[in-house]
Amino acid sequence: MNPHDLTRLSVALEYVDLGAGLYLGGGSDYAARLLAAAAEQLLGDLVKLVEGPQAVENAQELLERVARAYQAKARSPRAAAPRGMDTQGRPDALRAETEAYLRACWFMLEAMGLSSLAPSALSEAVETTTVFSSQVEPFC
Repeated sequence: MNPHDLTRLSVALEYVDLGAGLYLGGGSDYAARLLAAAAEQLLGDLVKLVEGPQAVENAQELLERVARAYQAKARSPRAAAPRGMDTQGRPDALRAETEAYLRACWFMLEAMGLSSLAPSALSEAVETTTVFSSQVEPFC
C-alpha cells in the first residue's frame, strides 16, 4: 500500500459523498451517476488491494485513518422535488443505476471494514434505496 492508494480512498469518499448528496437532493442525476460510478471503480480497486495476496498487515489501519480523517463538507439541505420517477412511481433507469452504484460503494466499504466511517449521505442514500424503496412490493 502506498500513499497513492490512500489518496484514492480519500477521492473515492469525496466522490461517493457528492454523488449520494446529489442523489438525495434531487440534483443532477447524470452527475450523481458519474460520481457514484467513479467511486465504485476506485473502491473496487482498493478492495482488491486489501484482499490481495501482497496486502500489508497495516493496510486496514491505514485505510481507517484516512477514512476517519475525511470530513464531509457541510452542505445546506435543498428543498427539491423528487425527480426521476417513471409513471408508476418507480425510479427511472438513471436513478436506478445510481442507486446500484451507491449500494456497491457501501458494500465495498463494508468489505474493507469501513462501513461505520462511510459518509452520512451514502448511509442515508443506501437506507433510502433498500429499506424505503418504492420498488418493494406488498406481501399479499
